[in-house]
Amino acid sequence: MNIEEYIMTLTEQIQYKKVRLEVAQEIRNHIMDQTQAYEQNGIAHDKAVEMAVHEMGDPIEAGMALDRIHRPQFDWRLFVITVFFSVAGVFIMYATGVLGSESDQLLRQCAFTALGIGIIVLICFADYTFIGKYPLQIFIIMTAVFFIYQRTGREINGLRAPALRNLVYLYVPVYAGLLYKYRGKGIFKIAKPFVFLLLTAFLSQWLAASMYIGLGIGAICTFLFLYAALKGWFSVGMLKFGKNQITAPVLAVSVFILVTLVFVAYISCFAGDYQKLRLVAFLRPDAYADENYQIMATRRAIDGAQIFGESTQGTLLRQFVQQDTFLIFAQVVSMYGLIAGAAIITAFVSLAYRALHIVRRQKNQLGMILSAACFLLVLFNCTTGVLMNFGLLPIGSLQFPFLSRGGSATIMYAVIIGLLMSCKRYACTKLNHSE
Repeated sequence: MNIEEYIMTLTEQIQYKKVRLEVAQEIRNHIMDQTQAYEQNGIAHDKAVEMAVHEMGDPIEAGMALDRIHRPQFDWRLFVITVFFSVAGVFIMYATGVLGSESDQLLRQCAFTALGIGIIVLICFADYTFIGKYPLQIFIIMTAVFFIYQRTGREINGLRAPALRNLVYLYVPVYAGLLYKYRGKGIFKIAKPFVFLLLTAFLSQWLAASMYIGLGIGAICTFLFLYAALKGWFSVGMLKFGKNQITAPVLAVSVFILVTLVFVAYISCFAGDYQKLRLVAFLRPDAYADENYQIMATRRAIDGAQIFGESTQGTLLRQFVQQDTFLIFAQVVSMYGLIAGAAIITAFVSLAYRALHIVRRQKNQLGMILSAACFLLVLFNCTTGVLMNFGLLPIGSLQFPFLSRGGSATIMYAVIIGLLMSCKRYACTKLNHSE
């Protein structure tokens, strides 16, 4: 059996066709290296090739072993966690009055949940590398669609197209794709992702009409930028400022300070008066009791919470969770006790831990930055949401995973979890390893 016959027989055993060419080249290189080693010992070329091929073992058995290694893996653990938490979330929203007393709201939320699970499966089996190949095109198309939707969408409670408050979070994985696309050496390579960082934060704030969301997405994208810089994506060791060489840590710290200053300047110059008043009211709750009524009600409900059972101040929050779900955690604690809140926090921690596990398993740069983007988004919303519900952060637009009413939040988190599962599915393959 010659080299090509051996490789053809071996690669036919590998079901995942995308890795066949890379495996074939790897096996071919290994055989040629071994052939040269035999030839250096005085063995004729044809005999050396025969011995090198024979040394590789049975091609069918070797191919089946490689198939097990490179076969895409479905993350059943994360999928089961997602389905269980999704069902539990619908039950919690119904029990706390978020879905109201009408059965059609419950049925609609169940339909959204089922749609979200379907989206997760669909994206999981898709090739996530398209985000790294076409991030700019995706960014432009998303922005155009969001702009049209903002201008033509229906108005609810004085807010045009409120679904954008959730959908703009999808900018985060797209920004991860932009970071991957623009990695390289030179100031110009660093400037592009930095400009897109600021642009993403601004568009998110403008489209969602929420300073909280804009700053949150900006913070997540900043951490992604710093992570990429520390990983050496921009070859900053080749850059110099005067006689001093710019290292990756220096660049990361500089970018962090610069972004912070930009955000502070933006808030100072462009934030609405009510947004500035909300921040001042949070810092001085006693002096601004009327403007701070939501935080005060949340703090009283938490302070009066029992280990089990309803808080003495639990009824104060019901009017808020019926309008939106950002205070649903405090409502659960006020109705069912601290033990119920601990169970929700445990669920959030398990989801974030599973996402972090996927990040750490990545063997290629795109999978690493994309899964890190999804992990940071989940971690940010869960952490800031819990702190907000304890009255430790100003009240802002926020959607918890699995505890958010409506289709847009459900779809957004379905896309994020689907991308995480897609990254995990191809983590053990040779997909996109040669970068």
